Amino acid sequence: MGTWMHCWTLCSCFLASHTTHSFIVTQSPGLTHVSVGGSVELRCIFEQTVDHCFSAAVWERLNLRTGKLTPVDTIHQNSVRQNTDKTCVLTLKNLTKKDSGMYYCISQYSKMVMIGNGTRVIVTDQSEAELSIFFSAHESDSPSVSLQCLVTGRVPSQVRVFWMIGEKVYSGWTESAWTDNTDSATEFTRAHLSVSAEEWHDVDEIHCFAEYDGKNISTTLMRSGPKPEIFSLLVYAGCVAALLTILLTLLMSVGLYRDMLLTKKSRRLTRKDAHRKPSYGKPNTLREEGSSVLCFSGDPISQRQEVVPSKQ
Repeated sequence: MGTWMHCWTLCSCFLASHTTHSFIVTQSPGLTHVSVGGSVELRCIFEQTVDHCFSAAVWERLNLRTGKLTPVDTIHQNSVRQNTDKTCVLTLKNLTKKDSGMYYCISQYSKMVMIGNGTRVIVTDQSEAELSIFFSAHESDSPSVSLQCLVTGRVPSQVRVFWMIGEKVYSGWTESAWTDNTDSATEFTRAHLSVSAEEWHDVDEIHCFAEYDGKNISTTLMRSGPKPEIFSLLVYAGCVAALLTILLTLLMSVGLYRDMLLTKKSRRLTRKDAHRKPSYGKPNTLREEGSSVLCFSGDPISQRQEVVPSKQ
């Protein structure tokens, strides 16, 4: 609600300044670019003669992201001087990026607040603009792919963005965005482009170009992924490899299980032999006596007769 109220107040006063011809306030320049640490002069031109600029007008800065109006410090950091009897000059010094915004000269005449047309001040540093390309993941049932090219380091009014795919040049559409939600947030450009799914699969490179201050910079999105036919073959080969891996794993598991069973059986037999007790005493005696029995071949009776001596 605060943003809308500020905008409504500015619009009402601006329209009133054009309908009341007795007192009109204009500003110059309409747009100015200044480097970080630099200074700039803003002029507020009145239709009627003014005696003192300190009492004739106040200066406000409008944050373009939040719509918040804040007074400009004209006592400590900045200064106001009277150039002519109808012109007051505001000098902004030691500017930073957060000083960017819309500056308005506001005056009061005959119980009516008069607001100038405003001066857009853009504060930039000497760093080069940076580009980066993003794209949404392509769904199989989607007819197109969305691309975004972000241009940071320059405000949208300074930059022209276009795309190149193969030999074709596309303009797409752009919008302004902010780096964060703080008062020191900086504005950047977001360029959009939608390409068909067929072109997305066929193309190898996508280029995003940005022109500013007579310079031309670009970044490239490499489409080095496999073609649909190659991709299908890779998927098929991957499935076969997965099946072979599963089969080999099963065979190794069965082999290990069999080895484990054989090891357990061998251990049981070893334990049985270790617990078996040796036999002592009479059984051995019998076994020894049995071993001393003479063995004869042929007829045992005749052999006995030969053994027994004659009574002669």
